[in-house]
Amino acid sequence: MTAVLRRPPEPVAARKTSFDLGNARVHWLADDAQATHTLNVGNLLFPTGERFFNDSLRNALPYVTDDRLRKEIRGFLGQEVTHGNEHERCVERMEEHGIDFRRELDLFEQGRKILDERVNALPEPFRRQAVLLMIAATAAAEHFTASLAGYILEDNTWSDTAVDPDMSHLFLWHASEEIEHRHVAFDVYRHVGGGYARRAAIMIPLGLAVPVLWPLLTSEVMRRDPAARGMWSWRRHLRSVRRGEVFSLPRSFWDMRLYFKPNHHPGDLPASLDMALNYLAEAPSVLGHRGRRRRARVE
Repeated sequence: MTAVLRRPPEPVAARKTSFDLGNARVHWLADDAQATHTLNVGNLLFPTGERFFNDSLRNALPYVTDDRLRKEIRGFLGQEVTHGNEHERCVERMEEHGIDFRRELDLFEQGRKILDERVNALPEPFRRQAVLLMIAATAAAEHFTASLAGYILEDNTWSDTAVDPDMSHLFLWHASEEIEHRHVAFDVYRHVGGGYARRAAIMIPLGLAVPVLWPLLTSEVMRRDPAARGMWSWRRHLRSVRRGEVFSLPRSFWDMRLYFKPNHHPGDLPASLDMALNYLAEAPSVLGHRGRRRRARVE
């Protein structure tokens, strides 16, 4: 019986990428404002969010003694830096179209830096406990992003839709790397001594916030878009999901229940790691095609 691939056979590592975003139109996905801005919310959240994830794992390095896991952390850091940089470019493209969130994003980034400085100023053992909270938050958020990534990678019909090719390549590449490294923060959390109660408690507010905040943020992007009309509609969202244009927020919310299983591991999420690795091996915007050889299906 073939084993299900839960972790990559090799430690994760960053890839060089090349995306030409200069010609991306304002509604680059299906010429639909809501579908486009549902994904553009990720452009706004990912840069600082990814840097927070990196803060948490970089701060955990002094407590990590496993060589493989230390390599995984370094690969995770490299991937997340690249994700943040590419989505910053998407934000700049949004600004060119008159959709400006610069003030809010600067405040978001300032808050992240202050939090990281204060955590690192703590004496032990308080620093370790604060770092564990950061890793728990990262693991919970990575569970959600890996769930979204699975739907983007496996359910999209973008080849049959009017979609900007480089924007689609960017999101498919990001989705594949989210699936590839979905285990890292969780494994670090357990290695450093994190338990079930803390990780479950952190997931509760995130799980409740996502289905509320994501539509609200999409509505706000649409409000600031000079070329958009109307506000978020669940009916239009579900229609876009059926068409394979966007990920399903209800299904991703439902996937959060898996995180509360005591024996949960991110490798248990339904998204196929094999599919992600195979996409990355042939991705047109990944330079060098690291890992082009076919991976064996191993535990």
